[in-house]
Amino acid sequence: MIQTRVPDVRRLAARILIAQVAVTVALAALCYGVWGVRHGASALAGGSIGFIANLYMTLTALRPGGGAGLVLSRVLLGQFVKVALTVAMFVALARTGRAVWPPVIATYVATLVVFWVVPVLAGPRLPPRSVG
Repeated sequence: MIQTRVPDVRRLAARILIAQVAVTVALAALCYGVWGVRHGASALAGGSIGFIANLYMTLTALRPGGGAGLVLSRVLLGQFVKVALTVAMFVALARTGRAVWPPVIATYVATLVVFWVVPVLAGPRLPPRSVG
């Protein structure tokens, strides 16, 4: 059984959030530099949707206190609200009529990729297996 300390989980969550912001800003700057203001702002909006929804989920799930049942209910509620927030923010962005959708979607997806890649890269390193 693997024991994970709460500070380690919080540190990993912070690394994920920081990486999501960094990827969002980098892609927004790239889009701005190559295609202009609308593309840069659209990329920033897409990445912000992913970041804000994940920030809410993280703050909800990692609130201190409670037993396993309470923690599980917070995770489930946080996930539900995360999805609802994501849909609401995409709808709000669509209603502006100003978004350029390829950079919006690409940067949003990049925040999802960060969410999965950072924990994999931060995972425990296994010793090399000997060839028998």
